[in-house]
Amino acid sequence: MLYDLAIDKELEQMDEDAALKAWSAQEIQISLKDLMRPIITIDINYSANEAIDLLLANKIGAAPVVENGTLRGIFSERDVLNEILNKQVGDLDAISVKEFMIADPQTANPEDSLNTAILYMARGGYRHVPIVDTENRPLGMVSIRDVISYLVEEFPQEVLTLPPRPVRDAFKAREGA
Repeated sequence: MLYDLAIDKELEQMDEDAALKAWSAQEIQISLKDLMRPIITIDINYSANEAIDLLLANKIGAAPVVENGTLRGIFSERDVLNEILNKQVGDLDAISVKEFMIADPQTANPEDSLNTAILYMARGGYRHVPIVDTENRPLGMVSIRDVISYLVEEFPQEVLTLPPRPVRDAFKAREGA
């Protein structure tokens, strides 16, 4: 089919272009202090319900859990989905957030570069990396949304011109019943 030949030719060209336009490590060397968002923390003595309310009120997916200003864990929407919903956990106003948080999460420091955060997220399956000082006090947070936003902003031509493969495959699907 003519359509399939055109797509195959376009994909070959994209592969060649991709090899020529590969990003170098220096292109993502922005420091995390320039990318991190202000921190919203959850006190370790908060109830699970208070922690959920804080995430919802601030429209964030995760927040560091602190005790006397020091990072002790991270509580995220994933914890809510995996550990709370559809389980008989009891009264969320009576259960501490520390029952559901991830203790001692992977952290980065403000001077680390973006590629460090990307590596941590990719290897650990994280969506958020707390940025801490030398005494393990949270300073900010970098999320996968921050990473993607930065890449789209800095490399719009490379990112925004990538063809959506699922859409292309949809054109090949049969029509009708």
